[in-house]
Amino acid sequence: MEDIRDIKGLVPVPHSLWWLWLLLAVVIAAIVVWIWMRRRPAFVAETITPPTAFEIAMGALRQLRADNPPVEKFYTRLSDIVRQYIEGQFGLHAPERTTEEFLTEATLPPASMALLGAFLQESDLVKFARLRPGQDDRERAFGAAEKFVRETQS
Repeated sequence: MEDIRDIKGLVPVPHSLWWLWLLLAVVIAAIVVWIWMRRRPAFVAETITPPTAFEIAMGALRQLRADNPPVEKFYTRLSDIVRQYIEGQFGLHAPERTTEEFLTEATLPPASMALLGAFLQESDLVKFARLRPGQDDRERAFGAAEKFVRETQS
């Protein structure tokens, strides 16, 4: 029975300090986040104002001039720009109505009404009666639309 030995005493288990290091890391991270949040500038909400009907129309007119589409598309887009401007500026539902319906409902200054009426009737002739105006007529129509938008802005 020489193989059997007596029980040994308690063997001390080394204590690891990993939990202390983890606690220290969490505390340091919390302090860094707290300092960063205090030093960061407060969020300032920017108020973005939507573009006005005038700004939208002028941008669309610039784009139309740059694109220089064929005559029928030119007059169609020019008429749409003016009609959408009228809806945005005056609250009249111009895009969904015929020129005659719209002009009877509109209450604009007489000079603006005459300019608008002549322009929209010419646009209708190009769009529906296949009138083919020349380059001078296109420039005059563009100028009339631009003048109407500029004169009626608020």
